[in-house]
Amino acid sequence: MATRKWWVRIVVVAVLVLIGWVLSISSKQIERNRRIQDEVSSLEIEAAKIRRENETLSEKISYFSSDNFREQEAKKKLGLKKTAETVVVINPRPELTAEKKAVQNLQGEYEDSVDVPNYEKWWKIFF
Repeated sequence: MATRKWWVRIVVVAVLVLIGWVLSISSKQIERNRRIQDEVSSLEIEAAKIRRENETLSEKISYFSSDNFREQEAKKKLGLKKTAETVVVINPRPELTAEKKAVQNLQGEYEDSVDVPNYEKWWKIFF
């Protein structure tokens, strides 16, 4: 009877060790599957990003190879024109510096205030 108790205990301990070993392997496999799934999802996101970049690059390539782009670049960089076109050059108006603007504002205020009654000056200030 005593030997039977030892065998039962040994079998129970062996079964518990076997269950622990199976759980350990299972948890490692589950963790491995989770890491693989995370990596797959990150690679899918990266693939979608690369696909979008490829689409924009292909759109740019098609635009740069178009006749409109070539014509614009020839006009802008080389100064070329079509035979039926006339070229008009408009010089930009020189911008006023901050000092010149301030002087003009002061002169305008002074010229305005020479013959203007006080109530009109106050009216201009508030409204």
